[in-house]
Amino acid sequence: MHKQQLRQARSGNSVPAGLSHYECPECGMTVAVGEYHPYAACLMVGGCHNGATIREALMAVFEDGMRVAAEKCRCNGSASIADKIESLMRSDAD
Repeated sequence: MHKQQLRQARSGNSVPAGLSHYECPECGMTVAVGEYHPYAACLMVGGCHNGATIREALMAVFEDGMRVAAEKCRCNGSASIADKIESLMRSDAD
């Protein structure tokens, strides 16, 4: 775990002082001041070297989270919020 934390610290979670951009040595992603470097995506780039595959995988995680959120809202009596979440998901798919 310690090795992972060291790599994450070097991977651009913050831009070194005096620089406006930082390139991650692991995946080549350029990170600007104030931007977050998604370490999970960095590992995926190292594993498959295919941006389309990574976007697809991250989108699947996002969509699953939205479905779970809508279901929880519906179960807790907030059907209107669940409807809005589902509506946003449908509009994103178009």
